[in-house]
Amino acid sequence: MDNMNQPRGSSQRDAKSPGAIVLGGSFVGLGLVRSLGARGVETWVVDTDRSASIARFSKYTKRYILAKEDPYQWLLREGHQHRLNGWVVFPVTDYFVDLLAHHHESLSSIYKLTTPPIEVTRFALDKRLTYRRAQELGIATPWTRLGDGPPDEIEKSLQYPVILKPAINHHFFPHTNLKALPASNASEFQQRYAQMRKYLPPEEILIQERIPGDGENQFSLCAVCEKGRPYATLVAQRRRQYPVEFGNASSFVETTRQAVVEREGRRFLESIEFDGMVEVEFKFDPRDGRYKILDVNARPWGWHTLTRGAGADFAYLLWQQKVGGAPRSVPMQHEAAWLREITDFLAIAKSPRRGAEIRALLKAVRERRLTLATFDLWDPIPFFAELGLWAFQGPARRRKARAPLAGYVDDLAPGRIVS
Repeated sequence: MDNMNQPRGSSQRDAKSPGAIVLGGSFVGLGLVRSLGARGVETWVVDTDRSASIARFSKYTKRYILAKEDPYQWLLREGHQHRLNGWVVFPVTDYFVDLLAHHHESLSSIYKLTTPPIEVTRFALDKRLTYRRAQELGIATPWTRLGDGPPDEIEKSLQYPVILKPAINHHFFPHTNLKALPASNASEFQQRYAQMRKYLPPEEILIQERIPGDGENQFSLCAVCEKGRPYATLVAQRRRQYPVEFGNASSFVETTRQAVVEREGRRFLESIEFDGMVEVEFKFDPRDGRYKILDVNARPWGWHTLTRGAGADFAYLLWQQKVGGAPRSVPMQHEAAWLREITDFLAIAKSPRRGAEIRALLKAVRERRLTLATFDLWDPIPFFAELGLWAFQGPARRRKARAPLAGYVDDLAPGRIVS
């Protein structure tokens, strides 16, 4: 179903300037739409799920499509029909990353893709390959083993607490709204393992040590790369997350400086010759003082608009690169912070250090350039649309997560959380 047969509104871009297609209309996609649309880039949003698609309400979205067919077939058809040669395609979820990576050759005959082919993206999509490559490079990783044996035998090898997580996130998260399950003892492990087996084969279940510390121990190297060369980078630290004790996603993030995260993240990206926009996530382990790689997001991540506040909008830099602009080294110009309005309010309310968290937020507002995830005075409708969607769909989504994973979490966020 195509909600708009023709692009709406006038475009400020030059007629010869390629537009952009954003695959996914969540708040992550909204950030892309605003970054590009505000600079006159004609931007379309394509989604397969209306329930979290708030980017369609942005004044910068010139066309919104709810695709009922295979998105790959839609891209081919629309590309030929509307002569979209040279348009830049941005994926918002791992599902779309996987789709673009596997059909890279045919889609590249029409579009400029911000996703590398599967030979590269597999090192991000599959954590088994992420950790294997990191170990080859001497980059620290958490102790991890596969769940491909009898549960009783696996359990004997474990030192609690552990977490169970999918090797391929988009094979699990869309069904549950959860990224991982904690287990503190043998009974919990048996229960969590059985629950994950409803969705994943044993070889796609990872059992991993649980590194002590909350979100403040998590750091990320964010980069825009050309053929393995990061030419714009930023290091950030997760200050708050939601849920508080075992967060699915960041709710408050700040720029920081951390040489180890910068160096090891660069080494990983250079080794796989990554091309595009990427986040490499680490967690500091206070037990041995090492920063251990956790995840690689080969796409715009939840708080990518932090880069705009820091003075180097990664989304626009990547669009420029793909349409033929020469990549240039772009230093961060400002200390910046990013806030996910709805979930951060809940994170502060549930924090045992509520007063300290409020003071830290006020300090960031005074001293840093603050970027909000959805609210924008000049483009306000998506924020209020999201409030309405959360209020309407929240109970159903909590039931969705609790049904297959009974007994795990009582305070899930009232809506899908995208990292």
